[in-house]
Amino acid sequence: MATAVDPSQLDSQTGNERWLRMYRRMFTIRTFEEQVNDLYTRALMPGLAHLYIGEEAVAVGICEALAPDDYITSTHRGHGHCLAKGAAPDRMFAELLGREAGYCKGKGGSMHIADPATGNLGANAIVGGSAGIATGAAFTAKRLKTGQVSVCFFGEGALGQGSLYEVMNMASLWKLPVIYVCENNLYNEYTHYSEVTAGDILARGTAFGLDGESVDGQDVRAVHAAARKLV
Repeated sequence: MATAVDPSQLDSQTGNERWLRMYRRMFTIRTFEEQVNDLYTRALMPGLAHLYIGEEAVAVGICEALAPDDYITSTHRGHGHCLAKGAAPDRMFAELLGREAGYCKGKGGSMHIADPATGNLGANAIVGGSAGIATGAAFTAKRLKTGQVSVCFFGEGALGQGSLYEVMNMASLWKLPVIYVCENNLYNEYTHYSEVTAGDILARGTAFGLDGESVDGQDVRAVHAAARKLV
């Protein structure tokens, strides 16, 4: 079972321990997704399956910088986020297969997994649908002075959703502890992002006065370094 590590403990660990743990977590996500793909292509899994293969370094690099009780929200391509934040592979498989032992008793399926115990407020099949949830969680954390951070994972396809900019505006005005993570895998479902997304992606957030950084999503060390700084 992958578990998030309290950032206060990171400095007491050697770099090798940290990188090996992150590599194991990335490898777990990759092998999990390969098995999901096998089940799906053999028609043994109900519903749809949107794989996280190739983006493992993003979820792992970010979640490694979070405390166990920090929040995340996920997307329809969210298996990797769930596992990186501490979800157990067996309960994940149970959920995808519609079994009662799953995180949502099999009713959420591949695109709607949630696990409040690990701070996972849920994956969402609606493009950009979790931005408000993550921002609301950050508002609550600030109001209650819990010190928690909220992370919103979304794809570049969500850049066309107005609700994302509404909550970015609120987050900047109210100085909320929320991090918006845009995972640009170059495709909005089947359409290359250059055909539907104008301008500089990073500028979408900095226009609201949010701190922003662009990193190579294939480099887990670079992602982790950026995440620690933002956290």
